[in-house]
Amino acid sequence: MPEVASDDRKMTLRRKILGVKIRHARNRAGLSLKEVSEAVGISTNGVSDIEFGHNDPSLPQLELMALLFNVPVIYFLSDVPLEEIDWEFPAREAIALRQRIIGVLLRQARIEAGRSPEDLADVLNVTVELISEYELGICEIPLPELEVLAEYLNVAMNYFLDEGISPGKVGEHVATLDEIAQFAQMPAEVRQFLLNPANLLYINLAMRLSDLSAETLRNLAEGLLEITY
Repeated sequence: MPEVASDDRKMTLRRKILGVKIRHARNRAGLSLKEVSEAVGISTNGVSDIEFGHNDPSLPQLELMALLFNVPVIYFLSDVPLEEIDWEFPAREAIALRQRIIGVLLRQARIEAGRSPEDLADVLNVTVELISEYELGICEIPLPELEVLAEYLNVAMNYFLDEGISPGKVGEHVATLDEIAQFAQMPAEVRQFLLNPANLLYINLAMRLSDLSAETLRNLAEGLLEITY
């Protein structure tokens, strides 16, 4: 019985420490309880209860708060003070990666539609070289052009969207004990990579690619080699 009481005290203390860190990060970001409430999708009292250590946030909620406060998730799970963390969301790198993801998706849609780079160039009235740069992620695709290509290839615009963490999805899935245990068994460097919000784009890309058929992946790889060489 004493051990159970000791464990309860540790959990209570851990919850209160996490709440203080969340409140400190929120104040540092200049956000109100209402703003966090609306973004995360829980009540203002719910956010307050988390900050005062009365309730536990879910991991998705914690990840979204990290994005809102511009801090790495690992800050909430470690003993490192916020002032010692030099971290900012890598906006330029994220945009560059998104360009490459959109390029891969565009090429995939083109191949599945049985169209050539020349066909896309004719539709946009641009050069074939520019289409190749779009598909390689070298150049950003203007939104109006992307909408034209989406309609031409018969795909919805949300095919190109990166969902990442959205307020509508937060809280829909709460990790089970089994999932938490599996996560805990992963190598430390893998856990750290997964907990970093900046890596969500890489994870989303891997998930997108894992859904493609072997034939489509082969065509994408061969096409990229052709363009490169």
